[in-house]
Amino acid sequence: MTKRLMLLEENQIAFHSEDGLIFDVVEDYSLQIAKMLGLNDDSQFLQAGVQTVLDIGCGFGSFGAHLVSLNVMAICIAAYEATGSQVQLTLARGLPAMIRNFITRQLPFPTLSFLKWFIAQCGIVWDKKDWMLLLEVDRVLKPGGYFVLTSSTSQPYGSSLSMKNSMLTPMEELTPKICWNLKAQQYETFIWQKTVVSDCYTSCKQGAIPLCNEGHEFGVQPDYFFEDLQIWRSALKNYWSLLTPLIFSDHLKRPGDEDPLSPLNMIRNVMDMSAHYGGLNAAFLEERKSVWVMNVVAVNAPYTLPLILDQGFAGVLHDWCEPFPTYPGTYDLLHANGLLSHLSSERCGMMDLFLGMDRILQPEGWVFSVIKWELLRWHVCLLHKCFGKQG
Repeated sequence: MTKRLMLLEENQIAFHSEDGLIFDVVEDYSLQIAKMLGLNDDSQFLQAGVQTVLDIGCGFGSFGAHLVSLNVMAICIAAYEATGSQVQLTLARGLPAMIRNFITRQLPFPTLSFLKWFIAQCGIVWDKKDWMLLLEVDRVLKPGGYFVLTSSTSQPYGSSLSMKNSMLTPMEELTPKICWNLKAQQYETFIWQKTVVSDCYTSCKQGAIPLCNEGHEFGVQPDYFFEDLQIWRSALKNYWSLLTPLIFSDHLKRPGDEDPLSPLNMIRNVMDMSAHYGGLNAAFLEERKSVWVMNVVAVNAPYTLPLILDQGFAGVLHDWCEPFPTYPGTYDLLHANGLLSHLSSERCGMMDLFLGMDRILQPEGWVFSVIKWELLRWHVCLLHKCFGKQG
């Protein structure tokens, strides 16, 4: 992608291209990838099975914003930055992002469960550490999924041959061993596809590629999803009816008197801290709320994350005894249903959890919680009872 400048203009952030070389427009880049995949245009991504995209290196979030406009869930990850954070800026735009140093830590996603399409636009040296980074990509990439690799340098079109030789030669050593095929190459962009042919995996040397095991079979019936959705469909209506008058009464983002429209942009970044099957996310979509949801599955909760990701939702596995990998004040609404029951570890307690929630919540942000109050051992005055005795 081209280098871009972020400028502050009249209290608003504007983006300007620093040069006029390749991929000056995000839409052109997306269209190029679509055509390399044999599609007419990028509006056909969903038809081609592209539901979720992981973007390594967020930039300013423009590529993710474009994909979201095509109803494709795009999550970007980038390392922590003290200033000018890609993740923080992307979240401020109301787009999915999280802090993760891909080079030093395993991705917080399950094996063969997340990505229909994998995007990388950063200068990672893939053949270092015995190909560990590329093997990690293979771990999360589904058969039939795509790995799109774009050079991190802005070079004229004519220099693609030298870049191809330097990048493609080492990649050719491993990609056949992990059953990847080079599908297309154009200028500084390469696309590999992970094969769906099972013979390729069975013919490999034992231990070369981790195959599915019984732990990947969940035995979940469609009725489970429907029941989960029914619960949160009614709950969301209660939440929103409570929240709307509060937002309009006294909120930093409330509309002025000259603009009394619905508060579409006041709540954009939502976290479901105990997502179960993603029913709350599905309910938001049904109600056409202009939000996105980070579905979090606790490490000691039932392992439903692959089922959430298969629905095209954003989601991660997380240990709530550790800080969530994001910047302070990046979520507008936190939803915690039964989360306290997962804090069985002696390493942390309720206060650690609440301090962590306070850190990531926006000023004037909201917390919706469905818990048994006797677990808190507090004297609690409920403003509204949605679920009988549980509050």
